[in-house]
This record gives sequence, structure tokens and C-alpha cells, in this order.
Amino acid sequence: MIQEALSGDPGFEKLVRTYEQLVYRVAFRFLGDPTDAVDVAQEVFLRLHRALPKFRGDSALSTWIYAITSNLSRNAIRSRKNREKTQVLAPKEKDGEAQNFWNRAEDKGAVSSARRLESREIHEAIQEALGHLPVDFKEAVILRDMEDMDYPEIARVLKTSLGTVKSRIARGRALLREHLKELI
Repeated sequence: MIQEALSGDPGFEKLVRTYEQLVYRVAFRFLGDPTDAVDVAQEVFLRLHRALPKFRGDSALSTWIYAITSNLSRNAIRSRKNREKTQVLAPKEKDGEAQNFWNRAEDKGAVSSARRLESREIHEAIQEALGHLPVDFKEAVILRDMEDMDYPEIARVLKTSLGTVKSRIARGRALLREHLKELI
């Protein structure tokens, strides 16, 4: 796939189609906002396009893409915090047309509207709880529990030791349990 992507537009389009949902999903889980997640996803693919010739293959392509997405999501969180400090408080606009990720990911096979509502509330509570985690814990938990990556791969993505990854996941899960204790 890398060679195809390097050969021109059709190959790179194939790479984008293959990884676009994964990139969006990871970015959304970090940011909790569909618009910010789309912005990060676009930036990820721009960076991939520019950096692909330099890809050495030391890790899997997906690991490299996770790392880029994670780094850009962290940058977006920092940027958002800086923006929030400088913006004047204003009421949030409600966009009836926009459908967030959790609504799209909702269990469509649910038997009743009550179950759909419960499922949506749980997803929203988890997303909110993730938003309260420190970034280091958040990214480790997302990559392990939501993206189902193994510990060594997470260590490569986050450029840290295996012990640190395990510690961050344990602490992140503990904080999530504390925040979600009413639901559990």
C-alpha cells in the first residue's frame, strides 16, 4: 500500500479510504467534537502525504498513523485550551443537523427506544469522563480499550516504555471508574 501511495493519487486515495474511519474515530475520542476531529483527520492525511516518502518501516503503517493522529489530537487539545482562554464566553450554537459520533455509533439493533436512550446516555457519559482524564491517561486508555491495540504497540505509538503504558492505562481506568461510579 505504501508503494501504491507513493506512486500517485489513486494509491494515496486508497490509503486514505483504508484509514479515514480509524483516524476520525481516534481523533474524535480524543477531542469529543466532530468538527475538531474532521480537522485533525485532514491534517493527519496532509502530514502523511508529505512524510510518506520518509517512512522507514520501523513499525507498522497503522502504528505510525496512530502516532500522528495522537500527536495532532494532543496539539488540538492544547490549541483549544488556548482559544478558550482568549474567546469571549458565548452560548453554544445548537445544530440540529449535526450528528455526533456516538449517535452514529449507537446500537441500531436495540429493541426499544428506552434501550437506545440508555445506550446513548452511556456513550455520552463515557465521552464526558474521557474528557476529564489527563491527556497521557486518556490516550493510553483510548488506544487500548477503544482501539484494541496491544501494549507494545501503544508504547511505540506513544514513544514511551511498556511499564509507563501499563501504569497510564491502570490509572486512567481507575479515574474513569471513579467518574462513572453512578453508572457502574
